Amino acid sequence: MKKLTTLKLVMAVAMLSFLTGFSQEKPVTKLLKSYIANSNQLGETKQINNVLSLFDDRYKNNVAYVGLSGIVKRSSIGFEQFSEQLAENVKNKNYNFHMSIGDIVHESQKERAGTVSALVNFESKIDGKVAEKGTILMNLVASLVRGEWKIIHNNTVRVSEGSDVGNCVCYLFSKGSSFFNAETYYPAGVEYDREYQSFRVSARDGKRIIKGNDTTYTWAENGDVLDAGRKLGTAKSSDEAVKVVLAHVYAETCTKIDFN
Repeated sequence: MKKLTTLKLVMAVAMLSFLTGFSQEKPVTKLLKSYIANSNQLGETKQINNVLSLFDDRYKNNVAYVGLSGIVKRSSIGFEQFSEQLAENVKNKNYNFHMSIGDIVHESQKERAGTVSALVNFESKIDGKVAEKGTILMNLVASLVRGEWKIIHNNTVRVSEGSDVGNCVCYLFSKGSSFFNAETYYPAGVEYDREYQSFRVSARDGKRIIKGNDTTYTWAENGDVLDAGRKLGTAKSSDEAVKVVLAHVYAETCTKIDFN
């Protein structure tokens, strides 16, 4: 009877060990979840090292972005560029990018390396407004580097399931009624990019003009704002004239520009 009890105990311990080992999360999957969690918290923590510490300095990411129009854009970045992107995102207080795991498609864990493929849902916001939603197929490769598990490679396919265009936000700063600086946030794939432009409203040869970074526009006496004779809109004041120009510049990207 005692031998039978001992045998049962041994079998129970063995089964528990087996189940524990079976259910234990793989290092590569743990890295994926940590990456997404720490990225989502960047807006609050401002600590990009919480994300970067998960990656090896030889990290490389190959990206294919599929827009709603079907156009495919490809890019490749390394650790340094990735670090710069994170730093820029932290600076952009009006911008928020959130990810969540939809499904773990595949996992493979070896002694010194592992891979995981996952469908990741994303949502980007600016000033609290949803700008775009979509899905990322993320394929991570992790390796044991100096005793620690690190992400060394990532192949991602980002698919926009919303729209390639959306609401834009422009912060327009003026110095008097002649000089204007515009800080515009516009959709760019799965992120919002920021662009700066300067404008000067003046008179030349008896005509009012609006000179931008690359183009000069005419502001006629009747209020029409013209680009090489083509009417873009009308304006009663210089700041309204600059807004007409900005609406034209971002016409292919912005369905609406909210000026602040």
